[in-house]
Amino acid sequence: MDEDDELEEMMMAAPSLREAKKNEHDMLNKAVSHPLRRKLVKSIGVFGKTKTDIQAEVDIDDASLKYHTEFLVSGDFLKIENDLCRLTDKGLDLLANI
Repeated sequence: MDEDDELEEMMMAAPSLREAKKNEHDMLNKAVSHPLRRKLVKSIGVFGKTKTDIQAEVDIDDASLKYHTEFLVSGDFLKIENDLCRLTDKGLDLLANI
């Protein structure tokens, strides 16, 4: 195997358990350290809310709501079905620790 193939194989390999835990911790830290994300998580709460209800409660514009909800979805803290935002189990753990 030549060097290019080895490099490509290393880049395509799944992260180690340690790397995966570090990435998960980094995402959790980013989620909880941003004040607007904390407000969103608190607003969504245990039962979930529509995007319209969240916007009214948090007073956030469309672009900011989209950006921060996409971040929370990518971190597996939030799922969005139609217009309803609901916290995942990981998101509920985040809510409990805010």
